[in-house]
Amino acid sequence: MNRRSLLATAAAFAALSPLPAFAVRAEEGLFVHKERRLVPALDVRDGESQPVTLQGPALVNLWASWCLPCVSELPALDRLAPQIEPEGVRVVALCLDRSGNVGAINTFARLGVRNLGVYVDYQRKAGEVLGAAVLPTTLLMDAQGREAARFIGPASWDAPEAIALLRALAAGRTLDPAMAPPLAKPRAAL
Repeated sequence: MNRRSLLATAAAFAALSPLPAFAVRAEEGLFVHKERRLVPALDVRDGESQPVTLQGPALVNLWASWCLPCVSELPALDRLAPQIEPEGVRVVALCLDRSGNVGAINTFARLGVRNLGVYVDYQRKAGEVLGAAVLPTTLLMDAQGREAARFIGPASWDAPEAIALLRALAAGRTLDPAMAPPLAKPRAAL
């Protein structure tokens, strides 16, 4: 089959079948929910493979070591943690790698990440269960453990806007898309 025939067949097949969720490009930015959503139970484990609960208020960042935008925002999350955790907001970088702890620990070591705990999606279902069509996706969870908003794409999590957003979350104030932290641009030198 020549290239033109192959492309025509692929286009016809794509027109006849719906695209899978992972093939759709998601809009980036902060999306605030009108109604806060319950977060389903997940099998999250720490660096010693012990079960961990995701309690709020929390920023839960879904990332993977093969995702350049994910890895590029980890240093900002690492700088954010000591600033916001004393105010009662947990920063959870949840690794979705198949390699589990090994992938997270190696990535943290390579980047010099020291303030984030190692958390892994033990059953590798968090992305699907949470409806994360792309990575990175970050959930903002209120004190009752409900998802108040989500940020899709890489963000400058240590920016003043991000800190103000998380303080509003911790205080139980209404969130607004205008409170979004700036989008971060992935850097190839990581």
